[in-house]
Amino acid sequence: MSTMEQMTETAFGRDLIIDRKTLKPFMKRTDRAGLIHFCGHMALLMLTGVLVWQALGSWWIVPAMAAHAVVMAFLFAPVHECSHGTPFRTRWLNEAVYWTVCLIYMVPPTVFRYAHATHHTYTQIRGRDPDMLPQRMTVLDYVIYVAGWQFWKRNILWFLSHPFGYIDPKQRYYYPESEIPRITAEARVILAIYAAIAIAAIWVGTLAPLVLWIIPRFVGEPFMRWMRIAEHGECPEGGDLRENTRTTLTTRAVRFLFWNMPYHAEHHLAPMVPFHALGDLHGVVRDKMHPVGESYPAVHAEVLSKISRHEGVTWQSAGVAAE
Repeated sequence: MSTMEQMTETAFGRDLIIDRKTLKPFMKRTDRAGLIHFCGHMALLMLTGVLVWQALGSWWIVPAMAAHAVVMAFLFAPVHECSHGTPFRTRWLNEAVYWTVCLIYMVPPTVFRYAHATHHTYTQIRGRDPDMLPQRMTVLDYVIYVAGWQFWKRNILWFLSHPFGYIDPKQRYYYPESEIPRITAEARVILAIYAAIAIAAIWVGTLAPLVLWIIPRFVGEPFMRWMRIAEHGECPEGGDLRENTRTTLTTRAVRFLFWNMPYHAEHHLAPMVPFHALGDLHGVVRDKMHPVGESYPAVHAEVLSKISRHEGVTWQSAGVAAE
């Protein structure tokens, strides 16, 4: 297969950056690293939840809710990592954590796993990658994306349609036909769990699920959408892993809460490398891939500057497609 054919079919390029022998030591999994990280993240989430509850009825609710919402938004990281099966060596532990964080984050586990696998297979290949930014992206598109409109539209559709066996035809290529019954059954279980929580809250007469979960979940998602633009925004379209994904420098606190996902180019290069080894892998391959972003604000300044002038990657690719 020629390079051009590879670019139109699937993501490629790992072997041009690092050989399998050099990569192998980075792929070692351990339950210890995953458990420490997960327990730390959940402890912080409980702490911010307590702050929210204590702040009810005062102006302190604003910063408390903001902190709680951001910590909850970062649960996308363990959802993402567990979908790859890499944070824990023990499979049942990985799946138990995966289901827990998926329920809180409001994504169906099997559906997300297949959708995300599709994103990795067809990274930045328009028409195949389900996570690409809009074509001919404008500042308004940027605002709508950050607001989380497309995210919630897709997720709510999943929760409302999958229990009845309906799969959006545009998304059906994500899943093997053999998995459709499992996806339907899983959606029914999740819907039953959410309904049970709602009924219990009404029966007891508490707003705790709304205040500590639903509201912060919606409040925090724009922050996560903003973070995720940096992963591929204004990176060249096409399957070349040397170019289509960006690593962004940030603080230790963000790297902890994001489970090292800022090392995103390294993650796409080798998705089976556990989160705790991505920093070390970054030290080996960083000079062979897309330039590292100096910070999240710096990356967004670049993205906004280009799309405001209609000079961004999505405009260039649209022009090529039109020709």
